[in-house]
Amino acid sequence: MKLTDLGERAIIGKLGKTLNIGDDCAVIPFCGTNLVLTTDMLWGPTHIPRGMAPEQIGKLAVSVNLSDIAAMGAMPFAFLLSYGSPDVDIDYFDSIISGAKRQCEKYGAEFAGGDTNQTGELTLAGTAIGQAKKPVMRSGAKRGDVVAVTGKLGASALALKMLEAGISPPGPVLCSLYEPEPKIRQGLKIGKSANAMTDISDGLAVSLYDITCQSGVGMEIDLEKIPIGENAKRAAGRSGIDLLECALYGGGDYELVFTVPKDKWEKLSGLATKIGAVAGRGVFGVKGGKKEKIERRGYEHFVKK
Repeated sequence: MKLTDLGERAIIGKLGKTLNIGDDCAVIPFCGTNLVLTTDMLWGPTHIPRGMAPEQIGKLAVSVNLSDIAAMGAMPFAFLLSYGSPDVDIDYFDSIISGAKRQCEKYGAEFAGGDTNQTGELTLAGTAIGQAKKPVMRSGAKRGDVVAVTGKLGASALALKMLEAGISPPGPVLCSLYEPEPKIRQGLKIGKSANAMTDISDGLAVSLYDITCQSGVGMEIDLEKIPIGENAKRAAGRSGIDLLECALYGGGDYELVFTVPKDKWEKLSGLATKIGAVAGRGVFGVKGGKKEKIERRGYEHFVKK
């Protein structure tokens, strides 16, 4: 059996039997607070869409890691980057590093170093470190909680599908794919009230399952309330691509999904959109009065050749 026969989620589940993993970051108590640590890798064939400028690639390497920090309700303070690629022009390398450095500066994280090596494909492995007095885990969701998401969903996966189909996405939709931003500010505010939280990097559906499985609860989601941007709606209409499919299963949004007690929702309503509630067992979607189970799937990083 190969890793691709298992898939990424099953591999993580297998590791979870021997390692204490299951959240966006590892948490280590330290000097009266908590360090939160994460590592995330970009590999050319599965993570870097064609057409990205090297500066955007460097920025993305930082953003995907800081998104995990945001999902813990934490503040980032350091980032390290290991770089591997074939023998490329030095200007290309410099541009990637410059993009990463500027993104670190934007969110107050020290670009503290890393490593370089020669590899067959462009590979960027980032490590981010943050701190939080009380990190928000995936395991705290309670029955009756509001389920909510930040931002708009689906545009990033839509842009990727359009590129794969040879269709040029409009600028704002393409930007959502090429230049996602970690929701640090939102995560810090939401983290003060949320019972559970995770980022939506591999699709909303699998992120909902990450919370329900860790918390031992279920969810009912109003599919018609999932926030979709107007630019994405227009682009999807012209291309014929299923935008709800993109939002649920496509990935790449780097928004936050969280649960919060009903009595604390109002003060967060300006930061997010309510899409459902913690209830029952399993993860179900409701649309037009019809209730159906949402599939447990999302973007897959291990792909068969």
